[in-house]
Amino acid sequence: NEIQARIRQLEAEIETEMARVKSFSVGTQDNTIAVDATPDSNSEDAAQEKARDGQVSFEKQAKLKLEDEERQRATEPDKTSAEPKKGFEAAESNMKSLKDKATGVSFEPKLGDDLFLVGVGVRKKSIISIYSVAMYSSLSTLEALSPFPRGKRKKEARAALRDAARTFGPSSPTTTFVLEMVFKADAQTIASAIAEGVKPRYGGSPSDVKDLEKFIVEGVDSKGGQATKGTIFRFDCIEEGVEVSVDGNQEGMVSFEGMGSALVDVFMDDKAVSPQLIDSCLDTWCESGL
Repeated sequence: NEIQARIRQLEAEIETEMARVKSFSVGTQDNTIAVDATPDSNSEDAAQEKARDGQVSFEKQAKLKLEDEERQRATEPDKTSAEPKKGFEAAESNMKSLKDKATGVSFEPKLGDDLFLVGVGVRKKSIISIYSVAMYSSLSTLEALSPFPRGKRKKEARAALRDAARTFGPSSPTTTFVLEMVFKADAQTIASAIAEGVKPRYGGSPSDVKDLEKFIVEGVDSKGGQATKGTIFRFDCIEEGVEVSVDGNQEGMVSFEGMGSALVDVFMDDKAVSPQLIDSCLDTWCESGL
């Protein structure tokens, strides 16, 4: 690292200085011999002592210089950590709760410390609103939309949004969907509707989706078998799968790779079940200056 490299540089400087002092010492001895053929042991000892003093002095100076550099480095701001902090501060300054215009349901601006509200929308069947939906994701998802001008280049912006939301990694480990029911449905109806949206988008076995369906049914059954108005579903999409919660109770983890991205696509691809959600994401974060 940088400190070790600096130490090696100082060691090289010390060796160079020692060679110079030694050369000076040898030169002094040669001059003495040239003047007087009889070696003067006192003169030789003095030259060696001078060389040792020079080495000690240089080593002390080098050590002091290194300590001074380390103190300066400690007081300097960490530019690497400053960039994400700046991004979080900018995102939080733009944060606000959003209301789905079709249903009047509002969603909080954040979930936990690092999931930001990206947009809100509604899922309709014919003219009936079934549930309001909000998408939460990481700072990198918001940043993916920032370069696009609001209201323009929508196709490119949609593609960037989808890619950022469905690609999981260290900077964007989770994309979460929160659904709030505004129309009553029984457990099997709402579970089947969500599962049927995932199946054509999921590359694995259709039987894997049964686990997702099962957790939704179990969650609704635990509250009487009806997803009444105000029932809240939460789906945390990650690389390993999808975690399902109903009204704040964790029902289980559907552990199949690719399931998380498939559920993101239900809401983000070209045949998304809530176009209003995508429009809200673009209107909120395009040209945001992140």
